[in-house]
Amino acid sequence: MSIYATAHIVHLFCAVAFVGGVFFEVLVLSVLHTKRVSREARREVEKAMSHRAVRVMPVVVLTLFASGLVMAFERYVPLLRDPLASTFGTLLFIKILLALGVLVHFAIAVTKMARHTLTVGWSKYIHAVVFTHMLLIVFLAKAMFYWS
Repeated sequence: MSIYATAHIVHLFCAVAFVGGVFFEVLVLSVLHTKRVSREARREVEKAMSHRAVRVMPVVVLTLFASGLVMAFERYVPLLRDPLASTFGTLLFIKILLALGVLVHFAIAVTKMARHTLTVGWSKYIHAVVFTHMLLIVFLAKAMFYWS
């Protein structure tokens, strides 16, 4: 199997893990912030989730970006030299910009969690932005091949 194919498979698995985690947090765990769940129960769940996320997600995100870089260097460098020259290159470039936005927001979240300054407001904002970016990235990942 080629380096590109290996990176592509790793990239897909990491994307599924990351997008699935964000999807689950935004659409399923948001019920924790309603009056149906007690404050104590919410804190216990958030503590457990946070403990696991801090251990797993940095590895997933780093592997996701590393495999994306390998794919870009193995196959897409010529397209990225002039991304506006083709529809595929433009969509790939937008996808990369959105991914960098996810990385920045992820770094902000991890930093705030480490400093114990991640408020509910910041958490909701970061989850909403990352969720939106992830939906667009998944859409672009497929649109790149259909619109080119």
